[in-house]
Amino acid sequence: MKTLTIPTILFGIALMLSAALVPPTAWAASPNLFASVAADGTLVNGNGVSSVTHIGTGQYEVTFTSDVSSCAYVSTTQNAYSQALQSFTAGGHLSSDGVYLETKNQGGGLTNGPFDLAVACGLTGWEFAVVGYTANLVRSSPGAALTHLSTGRYDVTFTSAVAGCAYLATVGDPGNALVFNPNGVYTGSGSADSVYIETKNPGGGLSDGIPFHLAVVCPNAASTKILVGMANGFAKRGAYLTSSYDSSTGNYLFVTDLNLTGCTMIGTRGSSNKSVPFTPATVEITPGPASNTSGIQVRQLLFFGGGLTNQDFHAAGIC
Repeated sequence: MKTLTIPTILFGIALMLSAALVPPTAWAASPNLFASVAADGTLVNGNGVSSVTHIGTGQYEVTFTSDVSSCAYVSTTQNAYSQALQSFTAGGHLSSDGVYLETKNQGGGLTNGPFDLAVACGLTGWEFAVVGYTANLVRSSPGAALTHLSTGRYDVTFTSAVAGCAYLATVGDPGNALVFNPNGVYTGSGSADSVYIETKNPGGGLSDGIPFHLAVVCPNAASTKILVGMANGFAKRGAYLTSSYDSSTGNYLFVTDLNLTGCTMIGTRGSSNKSVPFTPATVEITPGPASNTSGIQVRQLLFFGGGLTNQDFHAAGIC
């Protein structure tokens, strides 16, 4: 059983009180492109979205009001089942304005599931990179560079400092094909201007040939709140007046000073420092107890039992 210290309990109470007291403040007009989608394909909320098409079991296309084919697409599932689903992205199958997305169980079977999606196109406070099957940089923010360090290990270097940012990554096809295997991608800190990436198979082994989309979201991004949380629930870094709390094993509360209603939440398993993200895990979004909160749930991969586990994570509320 987990033992809570008095300071930890008091910290949790303070966070909960702040959640209850913050009024539902509306965001200003946002430049961000995002969507939260229900398992049946219903658009729950979003920005810049023209439609959502539920193509088939576990297959969705979110169509935006502009061409997004030169962007990166990151996604996180919302917890809906006893075990975590995973989401995988690709370019639009219906148009260049779309993002194709699949939700799968950890055996690789297509399964309907709710998800959050964000599109990174190089706005102020954002950097991005899309890496292909052969460790090739397909597209990115201007000036970004990719180094393939060894099997399943990469550094993505940008032209600006990213040490204070959150690193969000999704396994995704670099074009508009399908992603067949339920692999994983995990982030960590590199140098001041780089992000360290590991790609792993469902058994947790480092593997090449796994394409991914990376979005780096910094505190100066508009209508966005970021946080990098440590396994104990405390924030390593994040946006102003944004913090976290470990409410129980594998369940974290993301708390900020603004209303997250109508936003999307993206989470990634990634280390909070330069340590490698040794233990692979899934990250899903859960409801928060108040409008300025969101739950972040971390589970072991099903290969290791699928149980709730305390691990570092990166998250962003994008509004």
